Amino acid sequence: MSYLDNGSTLRSMFRLMPPQRHDADPDKSEVLAYLRENLACELGRAIRAFNSMRNKKSQVIVYDMVHRQWRGCDWVPPEDEDRVALLLRTINELKRDVAYLKTSVKKHERILGQLERKRPASKRREEEGEQEDEVDERPRPEPVFDEALMEAARKASAEEAEARERSNQEWFDSMRVALYGADTASPASVVPQSSSSDSTFPIRSRLQRAEG
Repeated sequence: MSYLDNGSTLRSMFRLMPPQRHDADPDKSEVLAYLRENLACELGRAIRAFNSMRNKKSQVIVYDMVHRQWRGCDWVPPEDEDRVALLLRTINELKRDVAYLKTSVKKHERILGQLERKRPASKRREEEGEQEDEVDERPRPEPVFDEALMEAARKASAEEAEARERSNQEWFDSMRVALYGADTASPASVVPQSSSSDSTFPIRSRLQRAEG
């Protein structure tokens, strides 16, 4: 941004510059004459200011291709109809720029596709293998163990085992009652009777009871 002696900038001074014609002969250029008058400078400085402001990076002044004139970037015609016409021209220019960019992108994509097909298949396989190796070399996250969940799981497992053992014991008790009668106590509560041969058979069979 170029600052002038009065502290202002070229953009602030010439962004509303009305349309002016430019000529290859500096003495016949309306634009240079306008710049010299407002900057109060010699022709050489006016030419440098003109080249700086029309640069694509700054675009303080822009070229109107319809009327072949240079004007400030923020200048608009005083009449409403002319403003609408200027706006439509600006929109059309933007559309053309977008269409050109799309065409350029498609062209580059086509060129890249042709270069990709021309590459040797072995080279493509090597690059694909390198990419797979890079993926495999990524660190894997360490498993996170929750102590509370593990403790709850252990308690649930212990309760399940206890319930299963209790169920098995109840089944065995019911089978003893069915086979030997309800008056037969479990081996844990009754001391087994000893036989004449000093054996410790816990209970007598139904046949022995009948013979007695």
